[in-house]
Amino acid sequence: MSALDVESFLPLHPHSFRILVALREEEQHGYALVKALEADPGVARKIMPANLYRRIRTLHEQRLIEETDERPDPALDDQRRRYFTVTPLGEAVARAEAMRLKSLVDQAADLLSPRA
Repeated sequence: MSALDVESFLPLHPHSFRILVALREEEQHGYALVKALEADPGVARKIMPANLYRRIRTLHEQRLIEETDERPDPALDDQRRRYFTVTPLGEAVARAEAMRLKSLVDQAADLLSPRA
């Protein structure tokens, strides 16, 4: 995977980036992702389930996430749920997006500094 491959995904939609970050921490199903994203204090608005599942489908088609075969204890889970995890490409894309966003924040911070 080259830097050009990774760069071709940027900039990421904010929801796509947040999904990749959430899945980097642990594999999750769609409803758990909704709850994780809604719990983020930096989020100004809720993500609608239809939007979330559209983002999941797109990330899956782009091979940034993949469905996992691992399932929790059936007594603790609904078998209709599909669990996802981030792929190595998805990890690289999320890292590149984080660096891109950091650069933007650094530039914005420069705007706040008084000129000499």
